[in-house]
Amino acid sequence: MTFVTRLKALLGIVEVRRSADVLVEQIFMSLRLHPVSMLSQVIGVVGILVYFWQILNRPLLVIWAIIVGVSLYLWADFRRKFQHDGQRSANIRDWLHRWMVLTSVTGVVWGFAGGAFMLRTEAIDQMVLVAVVVAIVFASWPAFSCWLPSLTLFTLSALTPMVLAVSAAYGVGSAAIALILIVVTSFVLYSGRKLNDLVVLAVTRDAQNARLVTRLKAEKIMAENARRATAQASERRAKFFAGANHDLRQPLQAMGIYLQILRMQATDANREVIGQLDAAAKNISTLVEQVLEVSRIETGHVQPKNERISIASLFETLKNEFRTVAAEKGLVFRTVAVDAEIETDPMLVSRILRNLITNAIHYSDKPGGQIVLAARALSQGRLTIGVYDEGPGIALEERQRIFESFYRGRSGQRGESGFGLGLSIVKGLADRLSIPVSVGSRLGRGSVFRLHFIAKSFGSERRVNEAMSVPVEPLAIEGTVAVLDDSDVVRQAVASILRSWGATVIESAEPSAAFIDRTISAYNEGALVAFISDYNLGEDTPTGLETIFFLRNGVAESIPCVLLTAVSQDEIRAAYRQLCLNPDNITQRMPVILQKPATPDALAAALRQATQKD
Repeated sequence: MTFVTRLKALLGIVEVRRSADVLVEQIFMSLRLHPVSMLSQVIGVVGILVYFWQILNRPLLVIWAIIVGVSLYLWADFRRKFQHDGQRSANIRDWLHRWMVLTSVTGVVWGFAGGAFMLRTEAIDQMVLVAVVVAIVFASWPAFSCWLPSLTLFTLSALTPMVLAVSAAYGVGSAAIALILIVVTSFVLYSGRKLNDLVVLAVTRDAQNARLVTRLKAEKIMAENARRATAQASERRAKFFAGANHDLRQPLQAMGIYLQILRMQATDANREVIGQLDAAAKNISTLVEQVLEVSRIETGHVQPKNERISIASLFETLKNEFRTVAAEKGLVFRTVAVDAEIETDPMLVSRILRNLITNAIHYSDKPGGQIVLAARALSQGRLTIGVYDEGPGIALEERQRIFESFYRGRSGQRGESGFGLGLSIVKGLADRLSIPVSVGSRLGRGSVFRLHFIAKSFGSERRVNEAMSVPVEPLAIEGTVAVLDDSDVVRQAVASILRSWGATVIESAEPSAAFIDRTISAYNEGALVAFISDYNLGEDTPTGLETIFFLRNGVAESIPCVLLTAVSQDEIRAAYRQLCLNPDNITQRMPVILQKPATPDALAAALRQATQKD
């Protein structure tokens, strides 16, 4: 940079190019300081008029004071118009031009006072005049520092005539005059530049902060919109799957009951066809259950409820459930338990193990092969539960993909049919329970799936609730069973199987007064054996649970009841607790809950459990 360039930069003749918005903000900040400058000028005018009224030419003083007043009015007008200009940024050049003119006028007015009045007064009067002019300059430079060229003109215009007048009065040489002007002007301009830099920095930071705040607000709005969209999508999915959960289970429930009736009436000619239909129905039922389970996991509608459960009791329940299933396929199912407890959700961990055991049975075809459910205590309180099989094994490159939805490994594709959802459900539920899952396998030898826990205690005798065993013997009913279900196909199917068991059936699609009266009459006659109801009976209709409470209160006794429904047990139990807040319902027992689709054997077991309970 050349000396001339540096000098111009110092004097403010060449300004760094700034954006119009920054210049507008600079002017605004300078206008906030203008009242100080204007007040100092008013005080200076009054002081000079009072002090020099008897000394100087009065018409000259009056004319000068009027000019100062006009300049102050022009500044006030500038301030008003600038604030009301909606296109300030676009008109910034015009406003800077007006700024330069007004600062020059102000400097000339006070320079005239410092020069013309100085030559007509005595030494003491000159000192007063110098003090006033210098005070005006120093009081005004902060207000004019937003644009350095204007500050330069104002300073030179205001101080040069006074310095020349002083040098003429006291014989000061031109070198001394130049030095005084340079020193004073440099000080004012240096201070002005520093203030200007601070103003620019403040304006720039304000602009950056404003942009940041605007961006943060926009991002917050976008995030909120995304959250709302996600919540709405989740709500829509929840409603869809709730509807699918109900609507898909209804025909499956009816299909299972009708197939049971067909099996009871099977002949040699149609037994094979009925068997194929039964297998197809089971496959469809399994697929629907697995798809709904995956949907509940992925939409976050599976909420774990942890409690302590006994390994021995859990294994005993699963052994009773799968021993016969494995035997039907020529396999041996056995368990190896440890005397320990773990803390987890008993229903969900049972579901994980059931899926693993079902998969092991499904893909094992070695005659006499073993399926083993085994627990092993490790050091530092660790415990593993493994499901071992002697199936085809899993290739190393497939051991991660087997947990993907609808993925079936090459070994599995050669076996029986499946849908590739069982292990996806296992992984989803294990993740919800924070249970690590590991896989070990050797091709042609078998596989093991392990769940890893931290044992809460060893040597405990605490047991979990036993799962309801499914009887295989036929049920004989002597009496009346009332059936309440808004689905015609399900209600008629249930009524048909009940009649095949010897029951007299009272059925209805809604809890009408006539249906309730018939049910109470059957009870009063000693013929009512049980009451079976769906939970959801349609909009603006009492639920099956509310109907059961109403019916029981009507006879002042507890009637054996079964809720055959697709609604989750958690929702039913929450409704049960709410109803029991009524003092009239405190003694009411929870009905037996049977999830759709349920087999006729499961329905028979539920009826047995209800009658034994009540």
